[in-house]
Amino acid sequence: MSTFTTQIPCEFDIHYSLLIKDDGRVAYAYLHEDEDVIGDVWLYNVQEAPQTSFWLPEDMPFLNPKEYLSKDAQIKPIAHQGEIRCEWTESKDDGLVEVGIYIRDRFIASVAAGSKPGWSVLVCKDGPLAYVY
Repeated sequence: MSTFTTQIPCEFDIHYSLLIKDDGRVAYAYLHEDEDVIGDVWLYNVQEAPQTSFWLPEDMPFLNPKEYLSKDAQIKPIAHQGEIRCEWTESKDDGLVEVGIYIRDRFIASVAAGSKPGWSVLVCKDGPLAYVY
């Protein structure tokens, strides 16, 4: 089982960073402001998706069930940081920081300050782990 973790700093504000963590079962992105997690989004399942959303605390972080996944939800797990690109933006109106997450130049997800969860192109309906982008 291969795992991967990296922290990517925001390009314009040292207080923000994105932690991407693949534990060999499932991958998530966590938006940090200093040490606090202020947003998160499911990125992909490594293991086969469960049929239903029956979650127990000991199963965290949770795999996204089949009922939420789009038909093209299978992607190859991240092997190294060079496969990730982040596009950081800040709203001019309220200063809200958001980051678009690309894996191997394919847009996968977006997470913003306060979004728990964020948005993913790999889901077909809104769920507790990601909203439809």
